[in-house]
Order: sequence, then C-alpha cells, then structure tokens
Amino acid sequence: MSILKKFPKLHTCHRILKESPLYNNFRIIKHLRKFYRYHNQTDYYHTKFGWTLFDKDNFLKNNLHRIEEIKNILADERSKMIYQGMINLRQTRNAKDYPFHFVKEYQYFLKKMKFTKDEVFIDCGASGITIDTFIKHCPRYKQILAFEPVLKDYERLVVRHGGNPKITLLNKGVYDSECELSFFENKIIDNALHSDSIEIKTQTIDNLELKKVTFIKMDVEGAELQALKGAENTIIRDKPKLAICIYHSCEDMVKIPEYIHNIVPEYKLFIRQYHFVGDTVLYAMI
Repeated sequence: MSILKKFPKLHTCHRILKESPLYNNFRIIKHLRKFYRYHNQTDYYHTKFGWTLFDKDNFLKNNLHRIEEIKNILADERSKMIYQGMINLRQTRNAKDYPFHFVKEYQYFLKKMKFTKDEVFIDCGASGITIDTFIKHCPRYKQILAFEPVLKDYERLVVRHGGNPKITLLNKGVYDSECELSFFENKIIDNALHSDSIEIKTQTIDNLELKKVTFIKMDVEGAELQALKGAENTIIRDKPKLAICIYHSCEDMVKIPEYIHNIVPEYKLFIRQYHFVGDTVLYAMI
C-alpha cells in the first residue's frame, strides 16, 4: 500500500496540489521539454490518451475562416493568443507555436467568475477535485450534481462526498439522449471494437428538471458537444457559467465555441490552457 493510500488526508492534499496553478505551470514546462525531444514526431497523445492532437485530416486547415470568426468573438486578447497558438500547434507540430503563459488560477475556475450562495453546480466527468475546488470558491453553495459513469471512480466519489446532503452523485454519463453506450478506457466506442468495454447509462441535463442551474463544467472525454446539446434548453433558459473542455479533437476546437455562441450569443467567451497540449478549456459567462 502506498503512503498516499494509507493516509487519506495526505492523498487529498496531494490531489489538490496537483490541480494547483503552481503545479500546472511545472507540468507545462516539463511537457514542453518532452515535446521538443520526441512527442512532436508522432501522435503520442492519441496513442497514450486516446484523443487526437494533430490535424491529420486537415480539418483545421480547411476551416481557417471559421477559426478566424471564433477568434473575433473571444472576449480578451489572451484568449485569442491561446486559441491561435493551440490551433497552430495542432497543424505544425512545432512546440515553438505553443502559447506559453503562466496559469494563475485553478482549472475550470476562471478568475473572472463570480459565485453566490444560490449556486447550483453540475460537474460532468467528476473527479472529486473539482467539487473540492468549487466548495473552496463557494462554501455557501446551494446544490451540486456530479456525473461519473465509471463505477470505480463513482465509488471513490461516494466515499469522498456521499455523506453530504447537498451533493447528488450520479453513476451516469451526460449526453444528448438517455441511452446506453459502450465505454472503454474513458472513451465512448463502437461496442464491436473491444470485448472489454463496459455499458454506461446516460442522462441529459435538460431532463433533470432543475429550477435553475448556475454553473456547468464538462470534461467528458470527447462527448462534450453531445452533452451540450442535451443541456441546450437549460443553457438558453438559465445562461449558467460554462467551463467546457475543447481539446479532445480538432473538430471540438471549432464546433464547441460555434455551438455555444449560436445558442446564447450574449455569452462572453474565454479560452485558457492548463496543460502543454491537453486541458484547453472554453469558458462562457454573461
């Protein structure tokens, strides 16, 4: 048994430290060095994590006009610089295109965000750390709903937060319909592709029938666009703060900002980067 498992409080401190701005800056520097050495020659991240970094099918190259339109609606110059840099990196494989910057905030919690005692937070792809960080930012919240489809991760959430009456834990994924999907290594797959896949149940946010939602975070391994479509009515009605991962594919880098802007044009959109190539997060706020 490792020392972190033996001492749960130490394990919690370790996890929180790993999500801290200081550690994120360290990770960026470390991965920048690795990328220069060998990652830029192969789609290493596709092999290791199951998501495609590089623009193999020329999707970005063929949609430069859409990329320029997205840049024009981003709310600050930092977002435009980060977005263009990550688009360039995915096309050139050149680490020099990485929009290096220091992270001064926790992932999913843009400093511009304001929280009140009436916050209803939906955490899609919950690790537990995001819940802890949200409570740190907003200790007098109203309600948290956390979705985690993988049973072992869900069980860890139950141990960590199951005793809190203000937190509802759901062993489901979020999607654009209520159905069952095949899941393998945190990815939705064709069930014929792998014999070790598991079946997960999905839920739409719109069908939760909540009176008001104030904040939605999504890191759902490439199913973000479908999950957003299943929350469209809620987003249009409540205009909650959004923190949505867009790094799982080149298509997501374009389609997700477009979709959010189209359904709520009043949103101000920001983009921040929390890892060398992964963890590109799109924020939307009124």
